[in-house]
Amino acid sequence: MSALAPSARPRRPWLRFLLRQSIIGLTRLSGALAGAAERLRWVRLRHTWLKPRPGDIYIATSPKAGTTWMQMIVHQLVTQGRADFEHINQVSPFLEQLVRDAKAEALLDGLPSPRIIKTHLPYAQLKPPRDSRILYVTRNAADSLKSLYHHHYLVEDTPLDFSRFFRVVMDLDDPWLTHLESWWPHREDPNVLHVRYEDLVQDLEGGVRRVAAFCGLPIDESRMGDILEHCGIAYMKQHTQRFDNLGPRAAALARGTFIHQGGVGQGRAMLDEAQRAELDARVDSARQRLGMRGTGP
Repeated sequence: MSALAPSARPRRPWLRFLLRQSIIGLTRLSGALAGAAERLRWVRLRHTWLKPRPGDIYIATSPKAGTTWMQMIVHQLVTQGRADFEHINQVSPFLEQLVRDAKAEALLDGLPSPRIIKTHLPYAQLKPPRDSRILYVTRNAADSLKSLYHHHYLVEDTPLDFSRFFRVVMDLDDPWLTHLESWWPHREDPNVLHVRYEDLVQDLEGGVRRVAAFCGLPIDESRMGDILEHCGIAYMKQHTQRFDNLGPRAAALARGTFIHQGGVGQGRAMLDEAQRAELDARVDSARQRLGMRGTGP
């Protein structure tokens, strides 16, 4: 969903600002790296604090494409079904957020191997080491958009209705498409495993075993039941505070929980006919540019 021409963009700047504040922490470094000091911290993070280790596991997704779910799956595989963490970010930090964490270097050094690191960065900015493992997760565009709107609704004092939200997203550089165009050409790299969100929904155990094999993580079959239970949407919703990245402001608004429905197909049902046509046209154009055939995101 590439940006429209300047004349077609929203004329009211506050609309664009509102959306950017909802998704900026999930999508790009433009907000986090606004000042020279923080740009320097980013350089230090990537080239000094984040000391590469063989077998590091990166979870690379666009926003709201199953990132937290994959974090939980990998953590469950690494720990053989343990779920004794207070928050998922303690055991699987968000790379882009570490730029503002004074203890980032100590946190990264203190994580046991294999480290599990999530990121929404484009491929060229991440530049993952060849001896790392990257789990590249994609999700249907409409479902990702619905989940992104849910996030916006939870955190904003005066959230936009969905129609206005859709219009703003269409008029901005969309994070879903930006990420797709960056990562799709690398989906078959030797150290990249492409995982479709929809396949995990259809066959969680099969997806878990595929991830384990790719990452070289042995499974204790006696623990498989616990692993699958902890990776289920029911368990994660029951313990949503362990995964919540919204902050106290959203909790005070009390409009819902971070772990939402986790389903397939609801996003398209939210769109009216014109919205579906516009989204389909943009996705189809991207698929043609990327040479995508058959089943894809």
